Amino acid sequence: MNVFRINANSRPYVYWLGNREVPLFLIDDLYVDPDAVRQFAFERSFPESQAYYPGRHQPLPSNDPSIRIFSDFMAKVLSHATGKPISGSAISTDFSILTTPENGLLGLQGQPHIDATPMLGVIYLNSADFGGTVFFRNKETGSMSVVTDEHREQYARITTRSDENPGDKRYITDSSGIWEKVDVIDGNKNRLVIWPGNVFHSIEVKVPPDLGKVEEKRLTQRVIVNRIGQ
Repeated sequence: MNVFRINANSRPYVYWLGNREVPLFLIDDLYVDPDAVRQFAFERSFPESQAYYPGRHQPLPSNDPSIRIFSDFMAKVLSHATGKPISGSAISTDFSILTTPENGLLGLQGQPHIDATPMLGVIYLNSADFGGTVFFRNKETGSMSVVTDEHREQYARITTRSDENPGDKRYITDSSGIWEKVDVIDGNKNRLVIWPGNVFHSIEVKVPPDLGKVEEKRLTQRVIVNRIGQ
């Protein structure tokens, strides 16, 4: 049985951040049965923590027929939305749970950051309000994203400072220091949101990650666009 069945009545839309500076791609009510997806996720072991994510991931095999159907669907709608060719093979997906309390954060883990892929998104899978995704502007550059060489150099300095001074152990979810909060996308259950990978964002944390059992954690499904183009 394919638990990742797409709701044929769901409709994609674009939401603009700031002064129409950054487009986000959203689909509400994405899955036919999000509770089945959630149950499927928590039947897995969540063995991995990757990069700086403050939690654990459960990979989903790209050769699974249901995942191939899901990836092909995402490729089709994103190609249409962006006007650029995106293949299903360029998209990977996994489940993520948030587990790291603030006093256990490392370096940049709680800070606004960018991604290493062209696009990345999440599907929120909690019934309760565990928080969505917050988007920021860098006050030093005035930009919401890393575009120019100057932006990249400035972001490199930020990461160096954070690694050398890891004392500020907290999840930044509001304006603070060089970060200006621009907007937040609520983590409504069964909502997909995808953003350009060079946009500053952070996890909106509303429930302490160390509380509860695994199945009571903030659960999302990541949608990772690894490349654009055939």
